[in-house]
Amino acid sequence: MKGTKNQVANDLSRLEKPPIEVVDIRAEFPDEQSFSIATVSDRPPWFADIANFLANGWVPYDLTYEQKKKLQSEVKCYFWNDPFLFKLCVDGVIRRCVPEGEMASILSHCHDGLTGGHYGGNRTTANVMEVGFYWPTLNKDT
Repeated sequence: MKGTKNQVANDLSRLEKPPIEVVDIRAEFPDEQSFSIATVSDRPPWFADIANFLANGWVPYDLTYEQKKKLQSEVKCYFWNDPFLFKLCVDGVIRRCVPEGEMASILSHCHDGLTGGHYGGNRTTANVMEVGFYWPTLNKDT
């Protein structure tokens, strides 16, 4: 009478186990040389066009007319103090513009915090802004 109450369990207990296949794991990828990823330090910072415009009035040649007008209107709330670019934010606080290489470190420090831990996205964003840093994708990154 065993297994008559739970037929599924009875059938499962009678299944044969498949043989275990041993797979050789290689330490390298066959196509690892074919993929190339630009490191953050290889690219100019996100604010390079703004800084160049403020420092010497240089506008990139590949921009369209609309992009040039947008750049000229965005520049009004930025100012260059060599070697840093600062932005006058909407709340009236001046914050330093941060290149991509520093973002992860700043987020890590503001997220983990010395006072206790692992703040959520809104609190981490507020911590970054309280410290005085800015980048355009701050909300998305936190």
